[in-house]
Amino acid sequence: MKLSSLFLIFSLGILPFVHSCRSPESDDKLKSKIEDALKTTAGIEVDVEEGNVTLNGQIGSDDLKREIEDKTRSVGGEEIKSIHNNIIVNLPEPEDAREKYHEILGGAIDSTLTRDVNLVLEDFPTITAQVKEGIIIATGNLEKSKIDTLKKRLAHIKPKGIDMKGVTSR
Repeated sequence: MKLSSLFLIFSLGILPFVHSCRSPESDDKLKSKIEDALKTTAGIEVDVEEGNVTLNGQIGSDDLKREIEDKTRSVGGEEIKSIHNNIIVNLPEPEDAREKYHEILGGAIDSTLTRDVNLVLEDFPTITAQVKEGIIIATGNLEKSKIDTLKKRLAHIKPKGIDMKGVTSR
């Protein structure tokens, strides 16, 4: 009688600890199921530790962030203890955002563009540039293979125009 009572007390005392411990294999299986369900969504990382799911990455909308969490919850079901959705939403910048910003600031367009141009030119030390009325005027000498890269990087800051006539190729 004492032995069975002792066994019962021991079992009840250790049972909660056994139940709360998950094997790494079950976490790996859960992670794999979630990753398979999210394979069409690029850039999302999934971590699972003791049934706690962490989602990381960057996407373009709040709706997609919610969809990812809902899909994770439906795929994992009872195996999931909690979901930590650390996904960052980076809304795309509207095409005309820079122009509208410059309109609001009026004359500050050249100083803002000059700052951005100087950041780009840090990677092109043989090139100098001025900004006049929203147009970037570049001068200097650059390898022919890098001229296209420079144009693309300058275009990315959305000036009114780019004048590359003063850039010669080596």
